Amino acid sequence: MLMVSREAMRSVMSLREKIADPEKKAQCIADLESMIRIKESHLARAEWGSCCGNTCNLASQIDGELRMLQDTLEGLMRADFIEAASLLEEYIALLQKNYRPEPDHW
Repeated sequence: MLMVSREAMRSVMSLREKIADPEKKAQCIADLESMIRIKESHLARAEWGSCCGNTCNLASQIDGELRMLQDTLEGLMRADFIEAASLLEEYIALLQKNYRPEPDHW
């Protein structure tokens, strides 16, 4: 199981609250674009280490997360707030399944 920072989870949960509000579309797009850039960075690092065996299929897991975020962004760009919210819920469920929060003592 991987770890996720509390800040990252707060960011996703904040997006969950804003995504259904058409007035906050631009802010949600900016948030998603930022999350996508971060995941792209994670993917590049995971693929760079794949010469050593791609431990736990990390690159493919991150790639799947990246696609979910990109699909959410596309739904939002089309102003399909229901689809975007649904895709974000799927992403949150994936995070809850595959990640645990960072320890309090860090």
